[in-house]
Amino acid sequence: MLLASVLLAGCQLGYYGHLVGGHTRLMLDREPVEELLARDDLSAELRQRLQLAQQLRSFAARELALPVDGAYADYVALERDWITWNLFAAPPLSLQPHSWCYPVIGCANYRGYFDQARAGRDAEKLRDKGLEVYASGAIAYSTLGWFDDPLTTPMLAGSELWFAELLFHELAHRRFYLKGDTRFNESLATSVARAGVRRWLATQPQRRDEVEAHLARQAAARQQVLDLVVATRTALEALYASTLPEADKLARRDALRAELRQRYQAALAESPALAGYQRWFAGPLNNAQLNTLADYEGWVPGFDAVLAACDGDWACFWTEVERIADLSAEQRQALLETMND
Repeated sequence: MLLASVLLAGCQLGYYGHLVGGHTRLMLDREPVEELLARDDLSAELRQRLQLAQQLRSFAARELALPVDGAYADYVALERDWITWNLFAAPPLSLQPHSWCYPVIGCANYRGYFDQARAGRDAEKLRDKGLEVYASGAIAYSTLGWFDDPLTTPMLAGSELWFAELLFHELAHRRFYLKGDTRFNESLATSVARAGVRRWLATQPQRRDEVEAHLARQAAARQQVLDLVVATRTALEALYASTLPEADKLARRDALRAELRQRYQAALAESPALAGYQRWFAGPLNNAQLNTLADYEGWVPGFDAVLAACDGDWACFWTEVERIADLSAEQRQALLETMND
């Protein structure tokens, strides 16, 4: 009720009302995991995943200094493969993301919806304003500790390692969130989640060689994709800053996007490990979409370096994170980009 009153105090009553309604329905549909595990008619697959979730929760609290509390102790069965539908936007000749500002959390480079039809209508409004739009489903979201977020069907659908990374990522948001800085928050959570997965695997020596080989292939594929995208973003930034006529910029922009898609297809033919990115590369590859990868990956090496400098000590790491967060936006960016090198 308190959160609803805060949210509805804004001017966009319809949007915030739909958020409150969607989240409330989700919370009302929760079932305690302990009660589900006590049932005889629970499928073996769901039982295994719920048990794994509880093991990962304990590990995150004990070994990663993440505030689990009551988060992910409940489950909600959903018939769709996403929990929220997100919109991202950017100008046609700029990689500066469009941002939305909200009560409590500040501004963010995306807008989330429980109703895909409403998201579609808002996407058209953004296009009418001349912005490029990218839309995608999110399989999890964090209320940053305001509520005990539940597990959902989409969260349990992937592999064990994928699920572990997802859970640690969302718990990292619960541990620290910098108001108004999407790239900081998402890169931080990505770095913490991947470090958490590596430590989780260290507790299972019987699987270590096989899984570490898989993670190495996965990391190599991810870096190959990042290199392709970074090269295109660099070319686009130079293009957008140039003095070419707008029509020429638009034509060259479209050519660069087509070249990115072609380079990915050529790389995929050489490396089947890149197949997991096919759906992403099937998107428009517009400025809004390219920004999503930059936000989630852009400063990961910097946060990895912070953890390495702390010799893997989480107390030291979180202290350093708070110190960096206290810097101005320009200082944060300069420091993390320097640490990326």
